[in-house]
Amino acid sequence: MLHYRESFAESKLLAEKVLEETVRRGVCPNPINFMVWYEYLLKRDAFVVDRITVATDDEQTAIELFNHIVSRICMMSEIDGLVLKLVNDIISDMNGWESTLERHTLILEQALSDLSAKSDVNLASMVVKNVVESIKDLTDSAKGMRSKMEEVRSEVDNLKKQLEVSHKEAHTDPLTGIGNRRAMDKFVEDNLDENSSDSFSCIILDIDFFKRINDQHGHMVGDSVLRFIAKLLQQAIKGQDFVGRFGGEEFIMLLPQTSASNAYAFAEKLRKLLQDTNLKLRNSHDTLKFTASLGVSTYRKGEKVTDFINRADNALYVAKETGRNRVVDEIEASNTKYSQ
Repeated sequence: MLHYRESFAESKLLAEKVLEETVRRGVCPNPINFMVWYEYLLKRDAFVVDRITVATDDEQTAIELFNHIVSRICMMSEIDGLVLKLVNDIISDMNGWESTLERHTLILEQALSDLSAKSDVNLASMVVKNVVESIKDLTDSAKGMRSKMEEVRSEVDNLKKQLEVSHKEAHTDPLTGIGNRRAMDKFVEDNLDENSSDSFSCIILDIDFFKRINDQHGHMVGDSVLRFIAKLLQQAIKGQDFVGRFGGEEFIMLLPQTSASNAYAFAEKLRKLLQDTNLKLRNSHDTLKFTASLGVSTYRKGEKVTDFINRADNALYVAKETGRNRVVDEIEASNTKYSQ
């Protein structure tokens, strides 16, 4: 399993962007920072994106993120190593089993030949004895092979569990427990193609003035708000739909079999729900109110997925630029001067 699947050209472009971004922000482009910002620009790991958003030039944060990235890569490499060892062990055991079968087959064939050629009782007795011993050895070998295969089955089961955990972690946002960008890409790959109908919609939601929440109440409260909204969105969508964290305080919902009008109505329902929410703060009698802006788009048959999602992102931008706490669809966005 390759951790980085980008082509040479794509990797070169990313490396150039890393250097450009770090220099622009005044971050020293040393190996640790370079790797962290490379991962940040890939936008695959929400944990990395979020931590850099909070602290762009902090040595401790860079080391923490570097260790996080290396640990993730090492975990996948360890699983790769286990798979390779398991396969090699099975091949080795099967080769040994094949050699044993060949050896005992030759013994039995020779015994049958001797019995056919001679009628000496003593010789026949010796041949039968050799056959019995050979069969016993073959039986013992079969038992050993069965035991080994049971061990292999146990190892495969354990490996399967590790892979399931690893897959879940790789596709889950660690803060909110919902899908991350990688999970979104997989959902799109499985559910959307150039032949999809025009009833596949996208909603991108952004919490209004989220930085103000962090500044006034602290990042712990900010994290609680993110987890609360993630749970609310999970409960609101249908079973066939996808909800994930798009990065920072943004969430994305992908809605198969949902028309533009139904997606807009659903987004408006979510907006009102959040607007009417009072989140009780822990260790306090205070409650926190917040709103969200939402952008909506619907897939156009044959277009690129990036265009489809970018239109929802553009509609979100218009919603924020025209007052926040609004739902804007792609049609309104295209007719607004604030459209990107």
